[in-house]
Amino acid sequence: MESIDNKTTEIILIPKDTTPKQIESSITAFNQPLANLLIHIGLPTENILSPIEERRKVIFSLESTIEMLPIEEREKSTYLSKFTVAISVGLFDGALNFLWNETIKSLHRLISNFDLQYFLNVAQTINNKYKNLNSIEDLEAIGDHDLLEICRRIGLVSDINYKRLEHVNYLRNHASAAHPNDNPISGIEMLGLLETCLKYAIVAKPDHSVIVLKQLFDNLRTKTIPSEDFEMIGQELCKQTQERKDDFFLSIFGVYSDTKTEAQVRKNIDRLTPHIWDNITEDVKYTIGSKFGIYRKNGDVDRKDLVQKFLETVEGQHYKDEDSLAAELMEKLQNLKTVHFEYNNFYNEYSHAKSIEESIPTTGIPSAIRKLFVKVVCLCYVGNGKGYKDGVDERAMTYYNKFIEAFTLTELKDFINLFSDPEFITDFNYTKPDRRLRNLAKFFKSKTKDVHINKVLDLIIIFPSRSLQGLASDSKYKEAIKFIK
Repeated sequence: MESIDNKTTEIILIPKDTTPKQIESSITAFNQPLANLLIHIGLPTENILSPIEERRKVIFSLESTIEMLPIEEREKSTYLSKFTVAISVGLFDGALNFLWNETIKSLHRLISNFDLQYFLNVAQTINNKYKNLNSIEDLEAIGDHDLLEICRRIGLVSDINYKRLEHVNYLRNHASAAHPNDNPISGIEMLGLLETCLKYAIVAKPDHSVIVLKQLFDNLRTKTIPSEDFEMIGQELCKQTQERKDDFFLSIFGVYSDTKTEAQVRKNIDRLTPHIWDNITEDVKYTIGSKFGIYRKNGDVDRKDLVQKFLETVEGQHYKDEDSLAAELMEKLQNLKTVHFEYNNFYNEYSHAKSIEESIPTTGIPSAIRKLFVKVVCLCYVGNGKGYKDGVDERAMTYYNKFIEAFTLTELKDFINLFSDPEFITDFNYTKPDRRLRNLAKFFKSKTKDVHINKVLDLIIIFPSRSLQGLASDSKYKEAIKFIK
């Protein structure tokens, strides 16, 4: 009980059978003592606690929103308890941080229940620094963006839900207590973020096609599969999306080239790979070939020989890279991409961009990593719109400008095809990236007179503001892209 204006007010925060006025009175009952405490010890009170009205909106809808979470899961959701307390006292920025912590914890659980080893195999294709991870605890070492991207690629999160969760991650980095900021969040916005995290992460389930891949990955590692079955297995596998086929192929290559893998597992993989090799992109084939050079340089004879045998089985020896330059550049590009999506990217990209410039061979960008090079350079040049700058690392811009100015017609085609990549288009709904992307398209127009390429570049330039993330779905884009090979 608290005394307010000489009246005794009972503090009740349970909306059932409680009027909005009673909730507001209850919030006020402990709001003033909190403010008095801050004043007493000489701390600021302005813009610290969210308005009472905003808190009331969340409290009244909280129970119905949380109901989508089963009771048995609710009882273990400690961060949601902290979220609720933070909402009640008006610390919305803290509440958002607790909500995101619960989301990441739930994704870790989803990954563990699905197939941790498969997830970690795909993780090291995203960034080689994840190659030594092997336990559920090691998931903490994976950055939040990379975690969402891997979940999207293997199908634990759909493309559209990946975008929704990336938006929560954006706000967590720039409007929560995780980092210094002065960005307010409304009650309705908090409810929307809570619903997004609950629906698309905390209670998410993998779709059927992903479960099929998991079963196949398990069977390759644990069973002796009859040789006559592999043609049908390959046919079914080739029905998956291109991204999932590529990631699956890289994953079984990772198993194959592991010196601890048993002979029977390699025999299964040897029998499967010829049936799917033609359905794998050139980028993945070059990626596998590049491993030969890096193992050779490091004196890793056993793995080098395994790469040789793998390529011989699929008749892909011409993808073999003898000098390891492609593999080194790939690793540096992966590191730059990871840093780009982390907090304060505009202070940390410079050293990575500089290192990439120093590693580019005089013969130009190796074919094995050309598309990745174009993607990462354009991502970093366009920026993410965050922070007080132009959303880019200004010190690194010298390198990005140099790389982009050296683009040929081939790289322009790679750029145009990037708009169907969910990771590439992540930040295009923000003003600064939108403007920089259109300026980049204008610059590319000055580099070519190719009618078909310029048609797509014109479409980028005139497309509705802050909606370029939807370009790949536009009928004009789909028609124009048919003529670009």
